[in-house]
Amino acid sequence: MTGANRLLIGLGWAAVVFTGWLKFRHREVRLEASHSSELFHLSLATAYSFVIPLKGSLSVVDSIVLLTIFLFYVRAAIRQPVHEPELNGPAAMLARLAPLPRRAATVAMFLFAGLTIFLAAEPFAESLIASGKRFGIEEFLLIQWLAPLASESPEFIVVILFALRGQATAAIGILLSSKVNQWTLLVGALPIAYGVSLGEVGTMALDARQVEEILLTAAQSAFAVAILANFSFSLREAATLFVLFVTQLFFTSPEVRFLYAIGYLLLTVGLLSVSRDSRSGLFSLFSSASKAAVGSPATPHPGHGEG
Repeated sequence: MTGANRLLIGLGWAAVVFTGWLKFRHREVRLEASHSSELFHLSLATAYSFVIPLKGSLSVVDSIVLLTIFLFYVRAAIRQPVHEPELNGPAAMLARLAPLPRRAATVAMFLFAGLTIFLAAEPFAESLIASGKRFGIEEFLLIQWLAPLASESPEFIVVILFALRGQATAAIGILLSSKVNQWTLLVGALPIAYGVSLGEVGTMALDARQVEEILLTAAQSAFAVAILANFSFSLREAATLFVLFVTQLFFTSPEVRFLYAIGYLLLTVGLLSVSRDSRSGLFSLFSSASKAAVGSPATPHPGHGEG
């Protein structure tokens, strides 16, 4: 879970900006006003995520909080204006079907994909662990990095294709949504899955390594939110996220993980201190959300096109 979350930001987000620069020489990606929903709910989930390592466990209470954030995010997404997508290939073929066959085909593909994952997940994990033992690779590292890299690679390919077509803003939007889903739905579902396997409501106690990893992931997420608070993602910021992500892979000691977490938090505070745009953007996220909650017209941060 922590590996997939950090991959999305440290590798996925950065790759979109790098691709835009290599292809079009764009030095930044400008987000749209519609992305304020993802940023707001990611901010909430990130703020709450610091509670988990502090108490050293994952419980049903965490599930309730995180899944509630997810449901509010889904509610906000449903209320967003609908933009007709440009469909090609199989998607265009499905769109030409009558409503009933189209819905049936969509549900069938969803169920088939879910069944495939269900049948393949355990053999994949077991073979991964067996391979690690054979080659002397730590089991935790394989589960944390290799498995998420395999599962996230299709999404990475899609967003890179978007960036190559000059749609870097849409690519970042996809990864933002994915980050919200993982930080709320995925983490929130863990105590529920644990309780089902246990046969009763239970609390997942976290060991020292897991506490360190969740703290580091939460700190990275906080820095990422601060970066995007001004609705701009520059080449320099992407490089910073990428370098911080890659360099931490070379260190395995608990002290270094804590140092990286502290470093992310210091960078977050520093960025919000020196950047008026970041501060006002973050304030705008929460003020717009509060207005929307009481039914007043929201005034999200001004959107921009591609940089």
